Amino acid sequence: MAQNLQQLKKRIKTSDSIFKIAKAMEMVSTSKIRKAQSSVDKYNPYAEKIRRILQRIVANKDLLNKMEKFAKEIEGKRLVYIICPDRGFVGGLIVNLFKKANSYLNPSDYVIAVGKKALADATWYNHNVIASFDMGTNFPKHDDLYPMIDIAKQFYLSGEVVKISVIYAKFKNILVQDPVVEEIFPVKQDGVLSETEIEYIFEPSSQQVLKDLFPFYFEIEFYNALVNAYASEQAARMIAMKKAKDNANDISETLTSIYNKSRQERITNEILDLANGRQGI
Repeated sequence: MAQNLQQLKKRIKTSDSIFKIAKAMEMVSTSKIRKAQSSVDKYNPYAEKIRRILQRIVANKDLLNKMEKFAKEIEGKRLVYIICPDRGFVGGLIVNLFKKANSYLNPSDYVIAVGKKALADATWYNHNVIASFDMGTNFPKHDDLYPMIDIAKQFYLSGEVVKISVIYAKFKNILVQDPVVEEIFPVKQDGVLSETEIEYIFEPSSQQVLKDLFPFYFEIEFYNALVNAYASEQAARMIAMKKAKDNANDISETLTSIYNKSRQERITNEILDLANGRQGI
């Protein structure tokens, strides 16, 4: 009985420790998600506006023929970024991301892993990883993305790859983070915009505007993916830690109840033993 009580006390202490750790991690993620969610809400419309401007330009068929590298589907190798957290404790976020990645990737595709978990899982699934970067624990900065996208520019402009895609968790709200595949290049035409009859005047020329806009568009799209991935990570970790905290608290309360009952039973048995001993005398 004494041994059982000691084991119960150790398990209660362990559950309380897990509760405190999970609560601390939940509070950290909660503080980070506020900034991340605000940034996503502000940045998504901006990225969407840039995307719409580019689609209006490539809707010009004459211009499209001149810029087919950037706006026409061509068969060949693809360069795919996979953006994942550096750390775990994010529920099913990483598993769902790699389900999406494994269904999309071909053996010939080049993969750039952003995040330690992305590198570990991409290596495990034998994907053709050519470079890796850390996701980090702080909010992504613009300076962080330039080394990542320089590789894509080199491969795409040289013709080594014909498509650039990003796989990441798109942040919808605190409870929903959807794994998505975003194909950045070539630019997909919007069916509605391609039929528009509105004429636009570009200075100095639509072709020059398009050339100048492509690098900026790539940076905007990729940074938007990084911001969404960061927000999704914090939201997923906050929810996972809340569940872990609640479970640890429930276990601690259950074990404490069992401990108190066992201790009371032990005291009662000792009193009975004393009473029976006196009657024997």
